[in-house]
Amino acid sequence: MIEHRRALLQLLEEEDPDTFAALREQLLARGPGCIADLRSLLEEAEDPMAALHIQELITELEAREVDHSFACFCSEFSDHTRLEDALWRLAATFSPGEDFTEEMAHLDQWAREAARRLQKATTPLDRVETLAEYLGDDLGLRGNEEDYYAPENSLLQRVVQTRLGIPISLCMVYILVGQRAGLEISGVNLPGHFLARHEDVFFDPFHGGRRVTLEECKALLLQQDLVLRPEHLQPPSPRQILIRILTNLFYACSKDDPPLAAKVAGWIEALRL
Repeated sequence: MIEHRRALLQLLEEEDPDTFAALREQLLARGPGCIADLRSLLEEAEDPMAALHIQELITELEAREVDHSFACFCSEFSDHTRLEDALWRLAATFSPGEDFTEEMAHLDQWAREAARRLQKATTPLDRVETLAEYLGDDLGLRGNEEDYYAPENSLLQRVVQTRLGIPISLCMVYILVGQRAGLEISGVNLPGHFLARHEDVFFDPFHGGRRVTLEECKALLLQQDLVLRPEHLQPPSPRQILIRILTNLFYACSKDDPPLAAKVAGWIEALRL
């Protein structure tokens, strides 16, 4: 076994791309089950080239593992699945190996401060304005109008890090902070622009959490030759929200990254089955 590991390390030290390509295919064919062995091998590697090759293999296997895991998750998705779990699983497909502890801690911290401020808010409008003042004004959560179609705008970890996003991803932050702070916020799956809602107050996290009237909702739909219907204002299910997030992600990467777009399309299909 020791001799085998030494021989493997020697092969991984090879700078010849053909040699590494052949070895790479053999190791990747073993699947994610060999990640632990590769990590152990990485600790033994003294040669920089071998260490680089091993790390490349680990990274690719981890990416394949989380991709497969998320595809299975989508195929088994139910309306009882926690939406937050789905968002972090999606995040993991773009950042394999990360646990998002720091980003989750930010949400917890924001929720604690929001809960403190909300103690003085007595009406639904007061609560929305209090939350929007904190998340939108103080923390700077807002729409990424300069780079709206960047795929990162659909990923929860990136929205928490940059405080920039698109309507639905920013609404997710408001919803998750609200849940932690004891404030019920739901999404509004309005065609063309996802909104948030607390009781009878509609608001727009993309524009700093400003209040949105029903007349403005009607006007938004009229621009698309649509008529506002009661179902437009009903809270969407976790499945509907995840499909919309993935659909945005699909269009964001369809031009510049067709393989990624195809993978996202597969996830959407799995959710619709």
